[in-house]
Amino acid sequence: MEQRTYHRRTAPRRRSLLSYEWVRILLFYILPFVVINLLIFFLVTCRPSYEIDLDGTDDYRTTDVTFTITSHMPLKTVTIRLDDEPLDLVKVGRKSYRSTVTHNGILEVHMENFNGVEVTGYEVIDILDNQLPDVVNYTMDNGILTLMLSDSQSGIDYEGLTAVKSDGQVIAPISIDKNTGTVTFEMDPAGLIVNVRDMSGNEYQPSFSVNYVEEGAEQSDTQLIIQ
Repeated sequence: MEQRTYHRRTAPRRRSLLSYEWVRILLFYILPFVVINLLIFFLVTCRPSYEIDLDGTDDYRTTDVTFTITSHMPLKTVTIRLDDEPLDLVKVGRKSYRSTVTHNGILEVHMENFNGVEVTGYEVIDILDNQLPDVVNYTMDNGILTLMLSDSQSGIDYEGLTAVKSDGQVIAPISIDKNTGTVTFEMDPAGLIVNVRDMSGNEYQPSFSVNYVEEGAEQSDTQLIIQ
């Protein structure tokens, strides 16, 4: 029987990528250089960031402001002011703080990162009551001054209603009807200043005086003047 001889051929070995010089240069020199420089650029130019959430208001007297730090880098300083006055903040989360605001104004936030980069932002708060209460109507009859008051936001502070007579005496209302906004005072013929305040502290001080008008030899009339 004829014998056959078989020869095993060895497959050519594939070269590793690291055996190529250009791959080694890319992996060990170029890429680290790029990554390190990008990291340095990021650390040097990184800016602090934050978010401000302004809640609504049910009574036009207060609103809650929530301040959240959204940057991940360490901070040197953080200052929050409302009309140049520091805002009292209570921590409500890992990076969140809250404060109750009682008046409108401009909220100023100043932050400085560990790398010295600073950012200053402003938020306008204008949803609270800053309008004066109003005297819708006024009449005088038999020495009684009747006022109809109105305030469309926080409402009239009826408990704080007073008037000042010409001699400086402070008097209280004779009657108050909160349903209609009607208030009566004893009128001082020499003049009366009424202190009308709303629940947000906005105060209107109209002054009333009586003007006597001669209509004839024996007739006269009075006019009520508001200033």
